Amino acid sequence: MSTFIALSGFLLVALVVYDAVQTTLAASRSGPMTRLLGRLAWFSVLTLHKRFSLHGLLKAVGPWLTVALMMTWVGLIWLGWWLVFSSHESAVYHPDSGTYANPLERLYFVGYTITTLGYGDFVAGTGKWQVLAVMAAANGFFLLTLAVTYILAVMSAVVQKRQLAISIHALGETPAAIVKRLEGEGNFEELADQADNLRATIISVGQQHLAYPILHYYHQGEPGRALPVAMFRLYQALTLVCHGRTSLTPSVRFKLHAALDSLESFLSVLSHDFVRPASLAPEIDAAWLPATIALDKSPEALRQYLEELESQRIWLAYVQKDGWEWQAMWT
Repeated sequence: MSTFIALSGFLLVALVVYDAVQTTLAASRSGPMTRLLGRLAWFSVLTLHKRFSLHGLLKAVGPWLTVALMMTWVGLIWLGWWLVFSSHESAVYHPDSGTYANPLERLYFVGYTITTLGYGDFVAGTGKWQVLAVMAAANGFFLLTLAVTYILAVMSAVVQKRQLAISIHALGETPAAIVKRLEGEGNFEELADQADNLRATIISVGQQHLAYPILHYYHQGEPGRALPVAMFRLYQALTLVCHGRTSLTPSVRFKLHAALDSLESFLSVLSHDFVRPASLAPEIDAAWLPATIALDKSPEALRQYLEELESQRIWLAYVQKDGWEWQAMWT
């Protein structure tokens, strides 16, 4: 029985360490516990949002999910090491009285050991228990350091994510507005320059979402600060110009396609672990598209082209999963 209890504790500690390392250091995908916790929290709140339109509640998910994740890691390694030190009577004792610790006192001992506070009221038994106490302290120090570093990196990424959204929204509040405002003399050089300036940041934010998937759950309730809204509108505007204007100069077309490639890279990050493409292609109203002589093709032709793009099903899933409506992205 004691062996089973100790083994259960070691397995629990190993699971937490694996989840923490995978989430914070793998730079590709969250650990299994983190992924489950994030999806459970987000979909629960998203269901309420779809019924009652609670953007404020969605905004709270990211910060509180981060706190809950840290508390889960600490709580589970605390429980794991408590099981280990509860597996044998002589594992923890009081140095003054020489009496063995009861279950609550062992919980106290493990708590100050993993947080490296080192009160010394109780000490580990001799031999292997002293070694295990050192391992528990090292495990706690490693995990707490990892958690603090992770939080700082996530906060920095959240700020950059919001800055990118604001920069894109400054170009126009709808895809049609972006096209009209930056068409220039019909050559779209200004749009190409603006998109080219944003390209490196788009790539950086995309890689941050890959490295820190918890960023998907940091929601902004205002459209002007929401990255999904901004990225969607920029993507649609660039696609409309690249397809709708046949006489672009090579340099302008290169910049526009390079920016589109960076947005496609962001879409691939979404498909990696966050969204699955919608089963049906979304419908687009031709009235939402820019009516300008700078584009050689009619709104109806542009509408048909957009609806045939596979990427639109990913965008639909993304904006809906972030709590936005498809029509609101266009108008």
